[in-house]
Amino acid sequence: IIYSTHVSNIGDLDYVANGASAGSQGLGARMEAMVIRLVEKNSEDAPDTSGRGFVKEFSPEDLTYAAHVQRLGNLEAVTSGQTQGTTGQSLRVEGFCVNLDTTALNALKGDIMYSAHVQNVGWQEWKKNGEFAGTEGESLRIEAIQIKLTGEAAKFYNVYYRAHIQNFGWMGWAKNEEKAGSESISQRMEAFQI
Repeated sequence: IIYSTHVSNIGDLDYVANGASAGSQGLGARMEAMVIRLVEKNSEDAPDTSGRGFVKEFSPEDLTYAAHVQRLGNLEAVTSGQTQGTTGQSLRVEGFCVNLDTTALNALKGDIMYSAHVQNVGWQEWKKNGEFAGTEGESLRIEAIQIKLTGEAAKFYNVYYRAHIQNFGWMGWAKNEEKAGSESISQRMEAFQI
């Protein structure tokens, strides 16, 4: 038995066989169509069943982010919702990278993209999937960040993030490309959460 499904906001998924899961899990996406075929064993006409026939939600461990902090250097990566950087130490975040693991066969496709507003530089170009944003070895503070999702990931998820800013503390949550932090008031970002 070989079968495939069509899932809302994703489209046609690849064929799977003999009891393997097909469709989606945890995304609230409806299955809109299904094709089922009975194929003789070892038939040359059998569709390929090694592709993506099933898609599931992200887990907190799929989102990781690390920072480069004044005097501390590169910090260990943390996962979704955890604090990256420092608070109460007056240390600036100078750079960071974010990664959303979309490499698994059953993962949603798309990128996590992010930009940093850097002292004396302004907004940098968008980075994605583990690329470094900010500066290293230049003693420049990050003042604000923006983060967004693309592709299938953006159809099913919002990305929320917030910044801890010098003299202000934790700012409110921003989402989907909104600015988090400060601009034009010379305040360092000391920590952030995604």
